[in-house]
Amino acid sequence: MTPFLPLSSPTSTAHKQSESLRPTMVSDSPTPGQSSATQRRTTSTISNGGGSSSAAAFSSVQQHHHQSSSSSDDTNNNVSLRAPPLSSTVSSTNNNNNQSVFPIRLLLRFPAILTILLRVAMWPLVKILNVIFSPKEFDGVNNSVNADRAARMFVGMIRQNISTVRPAAVVAVADTATNNNPMEQYDEPSCPFTEKGYNSTMDEITNTPNNNHTHNPLLLIYLHSPLHSQSTQFIQNYICHPQLLKLLNDNTENGVVKCFGTSVHSADGQRLRDMMEVTSFPFMALLSVKSSSSSSSINNNITMELLLRLESSQLFTIQPTQITTYLNTAITRHAQLIAEEIARRIQREEDARLREEQNREYQEALLADQMRELERNQREEMERKERMEEEERRRMEVVKEQSRLEVAKSIMERSGGEPSLGTKVGVTRMRFTLPNGKKVDRRFHSLDTVEVIRAFLTLHFDETGVDIKNFGLSTNFPKKTFGEEDNKLTLEEAGLAPQAVVMVQDLDA
Repeated sequence: MTPFLPLSSPTSTAHKQSESLRPTMVSDSPTPGQSSATQRRTTSTISNGGGSSSAAAFSSVQQHHHQSSSSSDDTNNNVSLRAPPLSSTVSSTNNNNNQSVFPIRLLLRFPAILTILLRVAMWPLVKILNVIFSPKEFDGVNNSVNADRAARMFVGMIRQNISTVRPAAVVAVADTATNNNPMEQYDEPSCPFTEKGYNSTMDEITNTPNNNHTHNPLLLIYLHSPLHSQSTQFIQNYICHPQLLKLLNDNTENGVVKCFGTSVHSADGQRLRDMMEVTSFPFMALLSVKSSSSSSSINNNITMELLLRLESSQLFTIQPTQITTYLNTAITRHAQLIAEEIARRIQREEDARLREEQNREYQEALLADQMRELERNQREEMERKERMEEEERRRMEVVKEQSRLEVAKSIMERSGGEPSLGTKVGVTRMRFTLPNGKKVDRRFHSLDTVEVIRAFLTLHFDETGVDIKNFGLSTNFPKKTFGEEDNKLTLEEAGLAPQAVVMVQDLDA
């Protein structure tokens, strides 16, 4: 006989039968708000039932009203055959209608008036009953104080049974004071169940900080039925078993499992009984709690997955160690699934990080290429501008040189050229000593100016290929230098007639 199905099999609706024992895997477990929703549906059904009665009464009244109206209309029609005055007929019809509608309105308002009177009359009685019968631990689902008190009462009952059973082995301790035989010391295990109500326990589970991407703790639920004949036996032989207590305490201390137990006579117990559809006892369930927001404390925003379900009296047919094995297997398998999910998430994050890093490196390389391209374009543009400026400068120099040569030719043409060899009067013989040591002889008219000498030397340098653009003139005897301000002096005024030796200096050398 195999009373337990595999953990991976889906939950069947046949768990309502008390003769079956099923640890199952279910993913569509009801939410904690199902109990309150069921109450709301029951309330709405009752309200709808009362409303239908009122509607039936109202429809009967309306039908009576239509009958009375039709009878009054027949009467009015009969009267109209007798040809009464029109104004008197209309006024009599309105009076009859008003007289028939007023009782109907009063009848429709009677339930509301009666409800108000009953509330006013019952208010002192409700207050007195609240004082006499104070709320207990099973009163009010959302009353956290009473829920915590019920949880503490359940934990106290479990501790009492642990002290009674004494499940932990004694430890031998030597008596150093008397040096007698070793003494046995009992080390009582702690109770793994929480002392807080269901809502507070769910808040702790959903608000647990997820360090290193860990999931919320699992929730172990035990519903205790005090009226069950074997409930005390199950607690002492199974819940208080050393292996099961050690498993629950170890996982509770590690934050893997959160144990919650309560009586079915409390509000939380009845709520969980309706939510889990419990029909037989004892009952244990292991749930995986997932919340849409880690900081949310509203139970309606969480989902539960049923990992293991143990119920019915056939639990007594198996050993307590087997229940421990079932719980340990479910916890281990869930941890493996969580580890696989964490590994997949870490791999996804690593892939995303790698893609982001590659994208960043690509963007940085693209930006570097763009910067190099921009610098190259700027450098080429600068070189192009420099070439254009150089070409423009050279062009201007060529234009300036051509203009200077044209001016020099114009000056030489105005001077009438070199005097002939036969002319003796008004002629000045000049010898120019160039910077390269060469000497040039030339005859000029005595009335020619120093500017004519400069024009002659300019054309001579251009014809002979001597690269001298800016030059100066001077004589040794007497020592004199001729600048640009002396260009208008004649040779006689400059003291160069009738003959002279002029030194030419390259001012750019």
